[in-house]
This record gives sequence, structure tokens and C-alpha cells, in this order.
Amino acid sequence: MKNITRIFFIACYTCAISVAQERQTQSMTQSISSQLPLEKIIQDGPVDPNEYVVGPGDIFNVGIWSTVPLTFQVPVTPEGSVVIPTVGEIFISGKTLFDARELVLKEIKKKYISGNATFTLYVPRQFTVTVSGMVLNEGIYTVSATQRVDALLQTANNEMQLKEKSFTQDFAKIEEEATGKLSAASKRHIKIMRKNGNTVLADIIRFYGTHNTSSNPLLQDGDVVVVPPSNISKDYIGIHGAVAIEGTYEFVEGDSLTTLLAIAGGLTSYADPERIMLVRSSNEGGISETPVSYNDIETGKSPDIPLRAGDRIIVGKKNSFNRGGVVSIEGEVQHPGSYPIIQDSTLLTEIIKQAGGFTNFALLSAAKVLRPAGGMNNKLITYQLLRKGYTTSEDTAYFHNEILLKSKGEFVSTDFTRLFTKDDKTQNITLRDGDKIIVPTKTNSVYVFGEVKHPGNVQFIAGERVEYYINKAGGMTDHAQSGDIRIVKASTKQWLDPSETTIEEGDYIWVPKEPYRPFTYYLTVYSQIFGVVGTVVSLLLLITK
Repeated sequence: MKNITRIFFIACYTCAISVAQERQTQSMTQSISSQLPLEKIIQDGPVDPNEYVVGPGDIFNVGIWSTVPLTFQVPVTPEGSVVIPTVGEIFISGKTLFDARELVLKEIKKKYISGNATFTLYVPRQFTVTVSGMVLNEGIYTVSATQRVDALLQTANNEMQLKEKSFTQDFAKIEEEATGKLSAASKRHIKIMRKNGNTVLADIIRFYGTHNTSSNPLLQDGDVVVVPPSNISKDYIGIHGAVAIEGTYEFVEGDSLTTLLAIAGGLTSYADPERIMLVRSSNEGGISETPVSYNDIETGKSPDIPLRAGDRIIVGKKNSFNRGGVVSIEGEVQHPGSYPIIQDSTLLTEIIKQAGGFTNFALLSAAKVLRPAGGMNNKLITYQLLRKGYTTSEDTAYFHNEILLKSKGEFVSTDFTRLFTKDDKTQNITLRDGDKIIVPTKTNSVYVFGEVKHPGNVQFIAGERVEYYINKAGGMTDHAQSGDIRIVKASTKQWLDPSETTIEEGDYIWVPKEPYRPFTYYLTVYSQIFGVVGTVVSLLLLITK
């Protein structure tokens, strides 16, 4: 009986102590929790315990799941420790979240032998960092411990913030300067100087391509982020061909073939992994080309290839790939706009049908297909014209007008009238990506320009000759060169002599200007004429004698 009484007394005593401890803990928890701010934190995903570094201001949730569960929040003090009721003070600042959790749980277990315990990051801390270098707004910023370098740079490059600071200046000038600064900033050599003396690098371009967070680390208390100018003009690597984003990028030590492919958005659907070429310049000035099998690298049969500054990767396309494209049609069709095609397969008549056919106002004789010139510039066009033999100064105006016409693109040879009114299948061309189909509106006019008194549109009269239209335009000026009048065809833009063609609706008539010639020119001409006449007269006199 005495033993039973003793056991009962011990049980009651233990229960009383537990209740007292619970009330004391709850009182302390309420006191602590009432002082803890709860703020909405924006982050890019769950925190990685092995990456997140604990510091003063972090708030943790402590759970002790025994017979009487206990939960409360505790902050990391300015001294870098957490004070857990009934457990004590534990220093955790500077440790990763994983290591800090292991240490705290170990200490809790010493006090609460039975049951489980949890130690969870509840509210990440905020602190200040400094940004300098090639950003729009250098200075000190308040950030969250879950933010990375790219988020900080986005804030520091806010143009509206720059304009608010410089409200007395011209916004256009500010925007121009900002664009220049941003384009000159490095995105792959960003330095992060930490309070402990370490320096780490951020590579935002690599992060966007590989999604490896080591290239875009979390910010820490007191970081100084320095954005240097880009060195792409000296150290670069390039990738071209069948990749999502062709281009030239800054070179960073450690870059490899797979890294550059990731930065470029990966291979496209028409890329041939077996037709990749590494182009490398030697110190002697030569160039070497090394074929690469990306399939072998992916499967581990071949190692990844380290890159050097100046290397270029060329990704070939599959020979069997049938590329698509887009053409546009404008003017007198029922449904103008852009239409998808299959490269070198879709016919002109198919696109006209998709566009609903022509309207009643379509001028088929002047309709044309314009193809991108493929980089042809005015200098090249001028060179081509000179090769035709137009080398005299008086043809300057001719050069100018033909260059303007050709620089807009290359016309594809086809006759809409023969194709759509006479069903001439030889005119049914296959289209290419970027082609523009232009169907002009009936103007019922001919445009006369150059050395006429009233340049402009003259009503078209079938069968009338060039003189009729020039007279309707007021006749030629005193400076006109009547012998070199040209008809510019509306459909082909050919420059023809009036004797070589009939004038059609939409054609142009160009009357050139008599070139200015100095007195010395006429003196030379007349000297030559008199010289020839003198020679002929002398010969005649000798013959008659």
C-alpha cells in the first residue's frame, strides 16, 4: 500500500512540474512571439539548407513534439545566437541552415529526451548590401536573405529610379546614357566581396542558361557587389548555327562546349548533334577546325571540351530538315497579313488563295514578290551598276533611283497577270521565308517625274505614247535631256527606252536632267571637232592636187 501511495505521489509531482514548465514556456513564447514581425517574403523557391547562411535577424520556429507539444518562434540575436526557453543560448550565425539545425536539435535533445524536435526557418532576415560599378543607380540597398545577385542588379538598374534622381535633366539624354552603360556592363564577371574577406563571382548569363545557383549566389550581410565593364572585345566566345540564341558572349575561365550550348538556349529541333565544329585560332595566326560529336559527350563516350578565349562553335543543321517560314502579303487581297509556309514548297497561288484572293481594285500588272536582299548594301549595288557600264557623271540620278529600288530587296521574276488570268503555271513560283507579296491598288495613272514642269500622276490612257504624258505634266523644262527618257515598269522596275515598251497603268516616266558641263568641256569637244575637220580638209587638198 505504501509503494502504491509513493508511486502516485511521484506521478503527481512530475505532472505538476511539467504543467509549470509548460506555463512558463508558453509565457516566454508569447513574450517573444509578440515582438516578432511577420512579413511577406518574395523568393524564387524553397530555401536550400546547404546554401542559406544564418545570420542576425532570422526568425526560426521551434517545435518540441513530446507528450505536451510546444511551438514558438525565436530570432537570431544581434550577437548571432538563438535563445530557446528551457534549453539555453546556442550560437548559430555564419553556419549554413543545415548545420545550424543539426546543432540546435542536438541541444534540444539533451533537455527533451523523448519525442521529436524541429527547427525551421520562419522569416528570413533583411540587411543592407552595396552596389557599385556599371549600374544605373550605385548605392546601398535593403535586401532579403533569400534574394540573389540578379534580383539586386535588376533593382539597381531601374531607369525610373534614375530619372527620379535626375528630374532636372532631359529624360531622353538620361535614357541614352543608361542604355550605353547597361550595354557596356559585364554580366559574367560580377564580383561579390564578403565581410569575411572572401570574394565570390557571379555569372548571370551562365545562371540563366544552366540554372546552377552557384553562378547566382544568395546575398549575405554587408556584401559589396561590383559590376565591371565588359571585356567581350578582348575575351569572347561565339556560337552560331542551329541553336536557339546565336551570338558572341564574354569568355569566363571554366567555360566548356556544354556550358556555351546551355547559354545559347540549347540545340534547335533541326540541329545535327554530329555536325558541330570547334573553330580555334592559333598563336601563329592560323585557324583549326575540330569536328565534335555532341551525342558522344552527352553519353559520356567523350569528355566535355574546355573552351579558350576566341573559340567559336558552329552547329550544323540536318540535311533532311524541312524548314518552315513566314511570308507576308499586303495590298489588294481580301485578308492581308502573315502566312506560314513550308520552305521551297509552298506556291504563290496557295498563299493568294489563303488570303482570300484579290479584290476588285488589284493591279495585277504591277503586283510583285519582294525577297530580302540578303545583306546587299548600297555600295555593292553601286558596284554592280558600275559594272554595267554606267560610269559617267551624268548618270548619277539614274544610280540614285535604281539603288533606292534595289536596296529594298530583290524582285522575284513572276508575272501575276499571266499566272492568275491566263493560268500560266510557269509563273507559279515557290516562296521562301521572308518573302513579301505586294499587290498595289489600281491607280489609273502614270507617274511622271524628273525634269518636267509639273511632276506627278497623269491619268492613264491605253495606247498613248510618252510624249502625251510629258505634255500633260506641263512639258519638259529647259534643263531636260530628252534623248535619255526612261520608262520604269511598275512590275519589274526595269528602266527601258520608250521604244522598247508600251506604257501601262502604274508605270513611271523619268525625264533626266541635262548634265552641267564647264566651258573647258566644250572647248575640248570643239577642238577635237575642228582638228578632225582640218585633217579632212588637208587630205582633200592633197588628193585634188
